[in-house]
Amino acid sequence: MNKIISLKPIPKNKKLKYIICITCVNREEKGHKNIIEDTFKSFEEGGMFESKIDVEFLLFESGSKNLDYLNFIEKYKEKYLNLKIQIIKNSFSLDGYTNTHRMFVHLTKLNESFENSKNEDNQNNIDFVLWMDDDIWVCKKFLENMDAWVKRFANFSIFTSLYIPFITFPMKNNNLAHHAYIYNYFGSCCTIFKPQIAKFIIQYFFSKVGKPDSKFRRCIEHHFPSMNKILVSSVSLVQHMNAGSVNHIDNKGYKGHWAKNFVGKRDPQLYKVI
Repeated sequence: MNKIISLKPIPKNKKLKYIICITCVNREEKGHKNIIEDTFKSFEEGGMFESKIDVEFLLFESGSKNLDYLNFIEKYKEKYLNLKIQIIKNSFSLDGYTNTHRMFVHLTKLNESFENSKNEDNQNNIDFVLWMDDDIWVCKKFLENMDAWVKRFANFSIFTSLYIPFITFPMKNNNLAHHAYIYNYFGSCCTIFKPQIAKFIIQYFFSKVGKPDSKFRRCIEHHFPSMNKILVSSVSLVQHMNAGSVNHIDNKGYKGHWAKNFVGKRDPQLYKVI
């Protein structure tokens, strides 16, 4: 448990490795407009492809018949030679729930391989996972702001979020972080956790009710019943596009969630004040 919640800030000069996990599907095959290219445009505008923060993108493609909707990624790889993006394909079609479960299985295997190496200084070790959606906007210098916030606060919470559409409560003497009850959490636009958490999600994922974010929360509650609160950012560094959820294809009245406290496309400069 100390590996997940150490109750100590991470030194500012420590270089962390992040993985950004995004589940995706050819939305046109589900009756929606493809929007992931707009998401990557926001990533570029937010400076994520030129950042010195160590990050790798894993796209979990759910087995779409046509993968041409991801062809745009090649132009980013050609433009940014240090950009690390993997498309993890599937040979048959998966729904959003099964594809998300596949993501957690993959993360569990990655973490087990790192732990079995018995080398804590292994350069391939993952420090934190960012679970993000394929229809989001980010603020300018998102990675630098995220990295600063994570180093200060993430070791005090079982998981955290920099997307805040749910109810939160201010902390005393700190305006950069809020408390939130775990049962109020929803929205996987920027959910952050250590890779050790993944194994606790896969066992009961399908038996828990709700969408993938709700299943994640309920698995956390199942394994860590004494943890009833998390630390989250006081403002949202990410915004949901509400492009149409493939998990709500039969619910035409579903409008999606939205963060009222999104900082916008500006740079909030948290790395200067934390």
